[in-house]
Amino acid sequence: MLAGVKTIYTPDTIEEATHLLLEQQTRPLYGGVALHRESPHDVMAVVDLSQLGLEQHRSFDKGFSLGSMMTLESARQACLSMASRYANAKFLAEVLGEEAPLNLRNTMTIGDVLVERRPNSVLLTALVLLDVQVDANGWPRFIHAWLEAPEVEVRNALITEIALEHGSQTGRYAFEKVARTPADMPIVGAMSYIQRGADGTIVDARLAMCGVAPCPIPLPSVDEELINTNGDLETALAQLTLNPPDNHWGSAEYRSAMARVLARRVLSQIL
Repeated sequence: MLAGVKTIYTPDTIEEATHLLLEQQTRPLYGGVALHRESPHDVMAVVDLSQLGLEQHRSFDKGFSLGSMMTLESARQACLSMASRYANAKFLAEVLGEEAPLNLRNTMTIGDVLVERRPNSVLLTALVLLDVQVDANGWPRFIHAWLEAPEVEVRNALITEIALEHGSQTGRYAFEKVARTPADMPIVGAMSYIQRGADGTIVDARLAMCGVAPCPIPLPSVDEELINTNGDLETALAQLTLNPPDNHWGSAEYRSAMARVLARRVLSQIL
């Protein structure tokens, strides 16, 4: 509930919306899911972003972007329409289907996911894996910087879109999770990507995990070993150092053990 809200602004331009969000006790309204789940009592005004054209996707020379006001389902459909051309779009379409059930995907937006920054978000894990850029207040920054930004900055920023590369058609992707049921959000999840050159050597390798830190994280030390050793799994996994949380969903020991199992599993699939 947002019982304290007295004013709903509906700006016509990005500049106007950004200016409104400088006011105290004012927050952006994306799909509304993130704000309602948080239910802050100190928010007096919200900014309706529906007139700003942020529900579109676009493609450009090296990549494509998804607007912050796109629902997860509309983003999934957009990625499906680009799947035959862009490998990353095909993978992202699969991930978006994992993020939430259909009824929630029709309401929740890309902006909601980026504001909530849930530690077990499948979509955020994919954005980390793909090294996505988040455009907020006209300032593009990589996803890891966004996830580490102060809460007050994230909540009051005007997110316009996320942008990512097309991806290689020869790249391979994998995702595994442990959860209460197959349909639930992960307790721990792991994603991997690998691309080989024409001679078979690894030219790009990435591992990202969720449920093992306050937000989904990349594992650059593992990535580096995979590239340097051309896929020596044991050497790469030796670099996997984690300090997972301990809560009612899973102990730190359980999460650490499952992280190693899942990392081995996803990397084995793509190597």
